[in-house]
Amino acid sequence: MALGVSSWLHSMDGTVKGVLIVLLFTGALEYRAFDYQPKDYDGSPGYTPEEIGISCSERAEELYEIVATHSWDDPRGHGYYLNDGTGRLVGHFC
Repeated sequence: MALGVSSWLHSMDGTVKGVLIVLLFTGALEYRAFDYQPKDYDGSPGYTPEEIGISCSERAEELYEIVATHSWDDPRGHGYYLNDGTGRLVGHFC
């Protein structure tokens, strides 16, 4: 895993983490960790890997809308551009 990202995935208190991947306009990549709560979609005890992955992706997509604005018309290309003007979201890692 890239640049120590694996150490962010689970904290000592059991919180599950995902990572937003940001490409700054300086050319640097930045990894921004976020917490999320897995959802139990099938009603069975515990969480399946699929439930954890879907829960993470849903939370990441919620965060896209909070920290960035999507544009189809930006001359740099379509995508989610950070609201602070420093770069764009290029994805997430769960």
